[in-house]
Amino acid sequence: MHWIWFILVVFVVALDLATSNILLSWLGLGFLAAWLLGFYVDFWVQAVVALLIGLIALFYGNRLSKKYIRRNISTDPILLDKYIGHSFVADHDITHHAQHKVNGIYWQVRNIGHPIEGGQRCFIIAIEENKLIIRKEEN
Repeated sequence: MHWIWFILVVFVVALDLATSNILLSWLGLGFLAAWLLGFYVDFWVQAVVALLIGLIALFYGNRLSKKYIRRNISTDPILLDKYIGHSFVADHDITHHAQHKVNGIYWQVRNIGHPIEGGQRCFIIAIEENKLIIRKEEN
């Protein structure tokens, strides 16, 4: 019966690997302790130990994980944010909505300023869903 704890350890670690979450693996420490005790004590003692060690490890381990992960998260802008402020030359007239190629990718664009004629420079001021919000560059 004590092998159930080892199966639970493998299960929570596999689940955390599949979900990229480090939360359930901390419970695995309690299951591992219960598995080791399973050779010597009754099942109810194993269950209490698994619960106590698992909850303590979950509480402190989650706090430790959040502190470590928060410190190592990059603050670089994501790829789409790098488009904001980028300017390009319109290859056709854009009054309100159009499709335009920017850096080799076709985008839906929405002009919120004065109409843009082909050959004029415009710049990206925002991104909403899959649309680039653009405005004509003023000289």
